Amino acid sequence: MSRGDESGLHFIIIGGSIAGLASAIALRASGHNVLVLEQERQLGGSDSVPSGVARVPPNGSKILFDWGLGPEVIENTIVSEGFMVYKYTGGHGPGLDCVGLNRWDPEFLTEARGDFRIFRHRDLLHILYDAAIRPPTPNDASKLSPKVTVLFGAEVVHIDMDLCSVSLRSGDIHIGDAVIGADGAGGIVRQSLMREQLEDPTATVDKYDLPTGLSVCSANISKVDGLTVPEFAKFYQSPHSNLGTVCVGSNRGALTSILGKSTELALSVYTPDCSDRGGWTRVADKKMSDVIGPCDIPFQNLAAYAGPSVCIQIKDHHELESWVSESGRVVVLGDAAHPFPPAAMNCYAIALEDEHRRDRCFRIRNADKHYITTLTLPDGEVQESRDALMRANQAAGRNVMDAPESSLQDIIDEMRMVFGYEPTDDADEWWMSWGRLRDASEA
Repeated sequence: MSRGDESGLHFIIIGGSIAGLASAIALRASGHNVLVLEQERQLGGSDSVPSGVARVPPNGSKILFDWGLGPEVIENTIVSEGFMVYKYTGGHGPGLDCVGLNRWDPEFLTEARGDFRIFRHRDLLHILYDAAIRPPTPNDASKLSPKVTVLFGAEVVHIDMDLCSVSLRSGDIHIGDAVIGADGAGGIVRQSLMREQLEDPTATVDKYDLPTGLSVCSANISKVDGLTVPEFAKFYQSPHSNLGTVCVGSNRGALTSILGKSTELALSVYTPDCSDRGGWTRVADKKMSDVIGPCDIPFQNLAAYAGPSVCIQIKDHHELESWVSESGRVVVLGDAAHPFPPAAMNCYAIALEDEHRRDRCFRIRNADKHYITTLTLPDGEVQESRDALMRANQAAGRNVMDAPESSLQDIIDEMRMVFGYEPTDDADEWWMSWGRLRDASEA
């Protein structure tokens, strides 16, 4: 690959989803050239695969606005007001057993300098892609203007972490100043770092990332189909249109949300009934109705009307000792560095943050794991205490998660820490940690 008279450094990013495109935008803004290698043949994968929901809390949404993407964000999102909590089972007849309501505190969001935005995943991808490849303005249109190039159908088969070269299945080889792995928990960059750190050339992510027994299955329901069933109206009509739904069950749970400005409803189910080793870009072998299990009638009906599903196992992931290679030229970010549970509350925001503070990442990930554990508690004493606390809050007119000195309040406190984060505060610290790259660009 010819470097010519390019300005700045040349970064190769492996993975063209949220984390990869967000990093490309930030690096280009810092004066660097970026090549993004994406193995899918089109942005977001095949159109036959359902596009899920992207929940972006304030620490992520304010980044998009700071990048000047406010008009695109507003056009393609709804602002979440909070969420209703129901029991997975326990309702009578066609109804649902309502446990309570949790609305986001406006003062809390003002303090965080953002709001909770709900996107269709593909819409967010297109917003980031368009921003990454956008031509320079007339004032910046010079030979040395940094640019982002995205190659689709570019499957990486080998990384030389000393030479900083990337080999594709096509036979092409790309060389850069640094390689960024944004290809997820099962990607080749994380696996390469794992092999280096474990001194095991045969190590694979499947060997060290162990299934927990739960999976997330996601599918969409069109509004036209959904409204043919009367009880579906609560998922669409005011005031519920901007409220998500959380269902708590025994070793099961469910989430629903309007898919941004689309007319679809997204349904995600935590289930022990799917061991499919699929991913977000492949249609699962099982239908939603196969995995939803015992639940109240409205959710049975949602599953019956659901389109094709995707299924992702929840795993206990091997922790990398470092997110940077021994050569200092290869780094992982997003799920390749600190894999989050699928459909977790904070996974999109962390991908946008390009976060490299391990303590913060681990704390946020643990909060998301705690959230899923709380959602899917098995029937028993702890589950009964959770439900009693939520119902008491509902009866007193409080948010369902309000409960001082309780595990529920711990979740709220974690949200305050997460949502209020200002990613630019740590930019200089990040460059100091990997400062050789800045020094090289100034040489």
